[in-house]
Amino acid sequence: MAVCKVKKVSIFTHLELKDEIVEELQKTGCVQIIDVKPKLKKSSLLDFNVINNTEGISALPEVKYCIDYLSNFIDKPEKSEKSKIATQNVYDYKKLPLLFSQFDYKKIYCKCKKLDEKFKELKNRENHIVKIQEHLEEWKELNLKVEDLEGTKNTKIIVGTLPLKDFVSCLEEIKKMGKEIEINKIDEEKKRCKIVIISISEYYVPIKKVLEKYNFDSFQIPLEFAKTPKNILEDISKELNSIKEKREIISNASKKLYRENLSLYLTFDYLSILKSRKDIEKYLKMTKQVIIIEGWILEKDINRMKDRLFNKTNELEIIFSDPDEKDDIPVALDNNKFVEPFESVTELYGIPKYKEFDPTPLFAPFYFVFFGICLSDAGYGLIITALAYYALLKFKLEGTIKKFFGLFFLGGLSTFVIGALMGSWMGDTLNYLPKNILFIKTFLIDKLSLLDPIKNPMPLLLISLSLGVIQIYTGFIIKFIKNVKENRIKTGLMDQGSWLLLISGILLFVIASTIGSLAGFKIIAKYIIWAGLLFLVLTQGRSNKNIALKAAGGVLSLYNIIGYFSDILSYSRLFALGLSTAVLAVVVNTFVMLFKDIPIIGIIIAILVFIIGHLFNMVISGMGAFIHSTRLQYVEFFTKFYEGGGTPFKPFKIITKYIQIQTNR
Repeated sequence: MAVCKVKKVSIFTHLELKDEIVEELQKTGCVQIIDVKPKLKKSSLLDFNVINNTEGISALPEVKYCIDYLSNFIDKPEKSEKSKIATQNVYDYKKLPLLFSQFDYKKIYCKCKKLDEKFKELKNRENHIVKIQEHLEEWKELNLKVEDLEGTKNTKIIVGTLPLKDFVSCLEEIKKMGKEIEINKIDEEKKRCKIVIISISEYYVPIKKVLEKYNFDSFQIPLEFAKTPKNILEDISKELNSIKEKREIISNASKKLYRENLSLYLTFDYLSILKSRKDIEKYLKMTKQVIIIEGWILEKDINRMKDRLFNKTNELEIIFSDPDEKDDIPVALDNNKFVEPFESVTELYGIPKYKEFDPTPLFAPFYFVFFGICLSDAGYGLIITALAYYALLKFKLEGTIKKFFGLFFLGGLSTFVIGALMGSWMGDTLNYLPKNILFIKTFLIDKLSLLDPIKNPMPLLLISLSLGVIQIYTGFIIKFIKNVKENRIKTGLMDQGSWLLLISGILLFVIASTIGSLAGFKIIAKYIIWAGLLFLVLTQGRSNKNIALKAAGGVLSLYNIIGYFSDILSYSRLFALGLSTAVLAVVVNTFVMLFKDIPIIGIIIAILVFIIGHLFNMVISGMGAFIHSTRLQYVEFFTKFYEGGGTPFKPFKIITKYIQIQTNR
């Protein structure tokens, strides 16, 4: 079982040693600290945070603000600068307090705040005048100052747009009001016309009422300007250029500030370490002189923790105990390097409970083969393997993401092997090799490959279904073993044994009926089937007290046979996906050959079609391989024996976002 054994640990030490012990536990990173629960109903234990004092951790949001702001102004570093930053990315834990104390983050925060406020002010101003600019662009023909559009005491000016189809009707209706009205059409576009109406003040309200009937859109007067629209547009253009220059100055100042203050990253991670240390103190309890720390530790890490703590001080007591059945015991998985990447699939579903089987080593070999069958092209396998290996080597990946890339690395290897056995190398690309290197095709296809799913798909279908039978049988057997370990042998025989008997009999009967040389086994298969049916009818209704209901329950349980054979047929998706990948790859190559004979640009188009076509097929088929291989584990395999729902083991440790820390003595 790959679930690590866990012990409960209780640590007692003097109150004044609290900081040293908590810090050492964080550096060791192997204890999941939990809330201390006193066993006595009347306890004299106090929450530690009653006397807790705060440090400069409140500066963490300010440092985060500086990082977020300055991250918008990061230039791509030169090669020399990049290597310099990389070498400074690993720090000795003991030097962090000194480095932190030498860095004036408050001064940087004030500078960032000031620059950010100026930048936002300019941005808001820019957005405002750009809207005015867009509005005035439509009215640059208007040869009136915007301040004059307010009119006078005796005259009013109305400016706006009117539907072109309504212009004449509206004009006639307005002119009927009196002679002291002048209407000018400035321009027309997009089925609307721009008009200027000048009238005496007493006509203003009646004119507005008429215009409302004709869907009139009034010109919005920018009161902060006092020239003609054309002149205002010129002023706005100058102001926008000025804003751009000011923003460039702020941007350069921010870039310089970033380059001179890379210690912000160190400061953020150091403060995060201190904060996590303070956050954990809410789980501690204390008496007048003693601090109590309780948590979970993996059995394999006990000696390491004891060595670290006792090297720090001898004035402490450590007590280990076995988990209680009522405890929510955290779970950590421990698998070898081949199986570990497949833990990402288990974690997506839910890790096992503490006393449950870890399904990862059980399904890992199946998943490895399934992925390769689904993708089934040696060329694609090589590419995926190389990309995954590069990512694992180049980037500092951790946790589930690292496991995912490891999963695709192994999936690529599986694809390469199975693709080679199926003779698929970027489809049928080897068929188009020049004659002088055809020996490569002869070796890889004629000698190395064992089957061709395009010419003869039946072997691949039979392999897929056979793998399904093996995995489902494995699921039944695991559940049976689990029942035996829990002293429920009768339950295992009645639930898993009876179904294995019936399904085995049916499969044997089908095989004997198909293969003539095995026809003699048909009689044996019939006896096995009848034995399985009888066993199921007699046992599957046992939970009912009434005899009739017991019999009925047993008979109705036979309906589940449809579900089990449906599960087996689900594995045909391996065959379908593998075949579709091969066919699409061949189709891509066929298109490539159609384009290559086009004069001049034919070769270029052919290369592009080859790269894009195979890349598309690899990505889509790779996603299908991952999704459907995973689905087979969740739906067809896990349902036979696995529950999941465990609580992951999360030790209290140093977690950094930007820098790496060495904690070795």
